[in-house]
Amino acid sequence: MLQDRQKLSTRNDALTPVVASVFLLLMVAGCCAAVGIVMFQQMNAMESDVPDVRIQTSAEGKHLYHAGGDTLYRDSVTIYNLDNDITHRTLVNGKKDWTAWKSGEYLESEQTLSDVYLVWHGPGKDTILYHYGLNRKTGVTPITDAVPD
Repeated sequence: MLQDRQKLSTRNDALTPVVASVFLLLMVAGCCAAVGIVMFQQMNAMESDVPDVRIQTSAEGKHLYHAGGDTLYRDSVTIYNLDNDITHRTLVNGKKDWTAWKSGEYLESEQTLSDVYLVWHGPGKDTILYHYGLNRKTGVTPITDAVPD
C-alpha cells in the first residue's frame, strides 16, 4: 500500500503546471474584462457631458424657448446670430444679467434671430446644440404626451 501512495505522488507532478496555466489564463481574462469595462465607462461619460436640451424659435424670430432638458449656463454657452456673438446682448425672461437658462424660460434678443447657432463649450470640445436660420431649419419639434385615439 505504501508503494501505491508513492506512485500517486509521482503521477501528480504535472498537476501544478496545469493549475498554474489555468490560473494565469483566468487572470489575463479578468484583466482584459476590467480594462474593457473602464474604457466603455469613460466613453459613455464623455458622451453624456453634452447637455440634452430642446429649443424652439418663436414665430416672430426674436425669442428662443427652452422647451425642456438640461439647464444651460451662460459661461458655457455662446449664442451666435449671423456669425456675431450675441450672448451678452440677450435677456432670459427679461433679465440681462442671467446666469442660467432653465426649461420653460425664453431667451430674447434685440435683433431678429435670422441665423442662430447655440454652441456649448465642453471639456476639450465645442458642440452645436441648436441651429436655426438661413441655411437650414433644424428647430426641434416639441414632444407631446398625447395618446393616439
